[in-house]
Amino acid sequence: MACKITVGVCAYNEEQNIARLLSNILCEQGLPAESEVLVVCSGCTDNTANIVYGFSKIDPRVKLHVERVRRGKASAINRILSKASGKVILFISADTLPDAGCFSRLISKVELPNVGVSCGNPVPTNRTNSLVGRLVQLLWGLHGQVFAEYSKAGLARHATEAFCIRRGIVRNMPPGTVNDDAYMALTAKKKGWLVKFDPEALVLIHGPETYSEYLSQRRRVLFGHYQLKKSMSESPQHLIYLLPLHPSRVLGLLLWLCSKYNPLSVAAFISTELLVNTAALIDIFRGKSHVIWRTASSTKKVL
Repeated sequence: MACKITVGVCAYNEEQNIARLLSNILCEQGLPAESEVLVVCSGCTDNTANIVYGFSKIDPRVKLHVERVRRGKASAINRILSKASGKVILFISADTLPDAGCFSRLISKVELPNVGVSCGNPVPTNRTNSLVGRLVQLLWGLHGQVFAEYSKAGLARHATEAFCIRRGIVRNMPPGTVNDDAYMALTAKKKGWLVKFDPEALVLIHGPETYSEYLSQRRRVLFGHYQLKKSMSESPQHLIYLLPLHPSRVLGLLLWLCSKYNPLSVAAFISTELLVNTAALIDIFRGKSHVIWRTASSTKKVL
């Protein structure tokens, strides 16, 4: 890690996990002394900002930025982009926990020639003793397989819950953007940069534990994909968009899915995806906004 690094964290009511995340970033990721950790607390009504402030008094690398009103993640991301001084910016979701060495792997990849974005591999901690737990595991298993294939082929155009980007590729995001990671990866791709996935850069996440929260989360994410397709005229990394572009590759991924997971789980997953895709399209046509969303409380368990 030769260059100065900025770590960006956007947080809204993350008191359950923010201390563990900051401890991990400061103690387990090998950040040099000249790095900075910018934490934007947006409209928090819990103890998140106080916890971050406590870290900033102990370690000067931590810098707290408070948005009194919650304006959406794009606003917090833009705050980080405007304040960052590192040559690379590593964004990580506040409700995750990266594996030791995750950051060094991502930073070393983004320092390679022609690589503009590198992203980690989210691993859900949900158990598989329920339908929702199996859906979460299947979703992220497919997610990782898609990333691995498309990254290897130089076709990746998405990022994940932890990703590193060269400063300057994106200077500002449109305020209403829902999928910030996809927007930044697509922007990098359009500018001629490669997006690389590192399957060994593990990041623990916890998916929804109720079906209603799973539906709500997937609906918002897919809405964000349709939003980007509409605003950027580019296909995000979603199988529905990739099918006409790379039909044989997508069919191979679907065959992999059927061979890897229980047929009933696959059927439930595909049915659910069709349902939330329809709901997301209706939201697009109705002009609904997902900029401010109701958080899925079951995803906020301490990892």
